Amino acid sequence: MIIYTLNFKGEDPIRFEVDEEGDTSIEYLDEPVADWLKLENGKCAGCKIPKGERITCPAALSIQPILDVFGGRVSHETVEVTVEMNDVKAHGSMPAQSAIRSLMGLCLALSACPVMKKLRPMASFHVPFGGMGHSLFRFVGMYLTAEYLRKEKGHSSNPDLSGLKKFTNRLHEVNVKLSKRILLGSQRDAIVNSLVFLDTLTSILKMDIDASLKILKPYFSVYLEEE
Repeated sequence: MIIYTLNFKGEDPIRFEVDEEGDTSIEYLDEPVADWLKLENGKCAGCKIPKGERITCPAALSIQPILDVFGGRVSHETVEVTVEMNDVKAHGSMPAQSAIRSLMGLCLALSACPVMKKLRPMASFHVPFGGMGHSLFRFVGMYLTAEYLRKEKGHSSNPDLSGLKKFTNRLHEVNVKLSKRILLGSQRDAIVNSLVFLDTLTSILKMDIDASLKILKPYFSVYLEEE
């Protein structure tokens, strides 16, 4: 279980518990479903969820609890955040959008969205508040590991990163569609800005994967020497 505890000054603590082995997009349809959650309202092109299989967009549903709590927040509000993961505890003070971004990324990766669920390994090895370098390293490392395991299993694979751009294009499309949904369900800017920041990595990779990897090259200098 990954536990986020957020403390805004003068307010009661806000606690989120996320099961890193669970599904954050399970439908419980005892109450009316808001329009921004409905799958057919802004469905991604090429979405592999068959019509009629579910009512809600799994990506949107996975972050609904976050939107319910933070939909009225502005980006620059300062919040104290503690994240507990097994025996590890991380703590920091940051703008609300940074804390929300970290929590949203975790919940989206644990949803049943056909695209987002491919990020589940990153949720299993969650790094809260990670910067661009951390995210890039984990993202590319996850992709290469997945491709190696696919090849080992006898499936088609692209270990040369040729499939990474296609994947980032799909991630970007989901994020764009999701941001439009969020605009219908939030009152202030913290949630939308968090998603925009979350999409920064995929946008950079989408433009030029080779240039993006230059960020990581200095850390691998020992591997690039002649033996």
